[in-house]
Amino acid sequence: MKNWITSPEQYHGFQKYRIRRAEKNFAHNSQQFSGLENSMLHGQGTAQLKRLIYGTHSLEWCGCELIACANALNMHGQYMALPQVIYEFELNMMHCIFPSGYFGTAPRKMVRFFDYHKIHYYKYDKAHELEEFVNDKDTCCGILSFWNRKRDDCKLFPLQFFTKGLHTVAFEKRRSKVYVYNRNNGAESASVYDDVSSVYEGRRFITGYVFERK
Repeated sequence: MKNWITSPEQYHGFQKYRIRRAEKNFAHNSQQFSGLENSMLHGQGTAQLKRLIYGTHSLEWCGCELIACANALNMHGQYMALPQVIYEFELNMMHCIFPSGYFGTAPRKMVRFFDYHKIHYYKYDKAHELEEFVNDKDTCCGILSFWNRKRDDCKLFPLQFFTKGLHTVAFEKRRSKVYVYNRNNGAESASVYDDVSSVYEGRRFITGYVFERK
C-alpha cells in the first residue's frame, strides 16, 4: 500500500507543524498509556484513556475509531499499542473533516491502515451483508460504525441523524454472543449482545470490517 506514512522522514514539503504535534502527542500518549499494554480497552471517557490526545482533542471526545482499531488488532493477533495507532493516523491525516480531530476519524479511511499493515479484512457498507457473514461464523472479530441518533428520532427531519454524531466500536463473536468494547464513554467491560445487528439496532449503519480470528 503506497502513500502510508509511518515516520516523519517520509514527508516532503510543508508539514512541520503537524509532524511536531503528532510527535508531541505520541510522547504524551505513550506516557499516559502505561499499564494498559496488551489489554482490551474500555470507556474512552474513563480516567486514563481520556488523558490521551488525538490532534488537539481528548480521546473522550473523538477517540472511538482509534480505540476500535487497537482493540480489533489485539483480538486479531496483530497487536499495536494505541499510541502508535494514534501516531500513524495523525501522520496520515485520517481525521474526519478537520485535522484537529474534532470530528474523530473517517471510518471508511481505515482501509488505508489495514492495507499497509497487510491485515486481511472483509468490508461491508450494507448492514444485512455484514450480519449474514457474522451469523455464519463461529468466531470472528471486527469493527462497526453507526450513527448515534435512532431513526425514530428523525421523523420530522430525516437528516437529524447527523446531529448526534457517530460511534465506532470493536466487536468479537464467540459462543453465539457478540461482545462489544467501548460501547459508551464510561464502559468498564464488554457489552454483550445476542447478535451483531443488536449493537446498532434502530440506528443507521455506516460501515463494518470483519477479521477472521487467527
